[in-house]
Amino acid sequence: MAEKRKARQTNGSGSFRKRSDDSIEYRVSYGYNSSGLLIRKSFYGKTQAECRKKKKEYDKYHAVPLDKIYLVSEWAVRWLDLYKKEKCSIKMYEQYKHIIEKYININIGHLKLSSVKPAHIAAMMNKYTNKSESFVKKIMLTLRGIFETAIDNEFCNKNPAKNISPEYKKPEEREYFNEKELSIIEKFCVLERSNISDALIVLLYTGVRREELLGLKFGDICFEAGTIKINRAVTVDSSGKHLNEELKSESSYRVIPMFPEVREILETKPRISDFVFSKSNGDFQSPNGFSSIYSRLLKRINRANDSENQIRELSPHCCRHTFATHLSKNGVDIKIIQSILGHADISMTGNIYTHATIEGVKNAVKDVKLFTPIP
Repeated sequence: MAEKRKARQTNGSGSFRKRSDDSIEYRVSYGYNSSGLLIRKSFYGKTQAECRKKKKEYDKYHAVPLDKIYLVSEWAVRWLDLYKKEKCSIKMYEQYKHIIEKYININIGHLKLSSVKPAHIAAMMNKYTNKSESFVKKIMLTLRGIFETAIDNEFCNKNPAKNISPEYKKPEEREYFNEKELSIIEKFCVLERSNISDALIVLLYTGVRREELLGLKFGDICFEAGTIKINRAVTVDSSGKHLNEELKSESSYRVIPMFPEVREILETKPRISDFVFSKSNGDFQSPNGFSSIYSRLLKRINRANDSENQIRELSPHCCRHTFATHLSKNGVDIKIIQSILGHADISMTGNIYTHATIEGVKNAVKDVKLFTPIP
């Protein structure tokens, strides 16, 4: 039987299957490992043609033996599998993959590793000065990792990305719901009491990330202490949604206070699942699916109000900015805000919410006289 199975599953052969979310999975065999077990890899897409295209791209780079690697594109995808796949979160892995496919390989993937100059990197990064500081840093981090490991493997002698300091788009003031909008939103949501309207109130009064909200379980809530533990997040990879028990940084694991508005929602919420904001079947929601339902809620709120009482249709992440901004405007110390938001670096908190803290500083010092006037 084993011999017959091997005959049917030749190297590179595959089969298609439709998944519950209507996407297509293309499962392909890649021979057998040292234990005689079949090696399989899955490619996902909306159509069979899209799946085949992804397999073709995978084969293009992974078919090259390690001792035959010359090009940046060949080593970049191998670096991702060898050095990152099992050592970072799924979300971070997908970010690295996106950067390699959409930025690095498009620009310098055709070059030999040994022939890439700092000028090549500088020219590439000059195209992306409209990107945010954090995204530019991620591209540079990826480039430096690719070339440092290429040096270790003797594919090249120098890291051309080592001393490049690219420009980036200066951070803009983040949008947030003002007090009038918050009043309109809260009034509507308290009356509606649907799963999504409850979720919106919790986002506004906790500052948690969308993905963290979707991973929240009833077991994370302590009504006696009045606190909520943030322990996990729902992320998305190429195969769809995924419950991630590893958050983006150590600071993301945190305990946050439960405001009375949140307590009232959570104490009266029906428990159809371990997840607080699950789908009707008890499964956790995908971030993209949640955003679609959230967007429809904001439109409902506006339809229910006259032209004088409309709200801006801001993103779920703007609820996080709303929470932090109003904390800051009410005099909460920036270190406390950093702790509640789960920012690893206080400079991130400061850079984003400076516009609020500056107003507080101006009000605090408006009557202060630093020097005694000379008589």
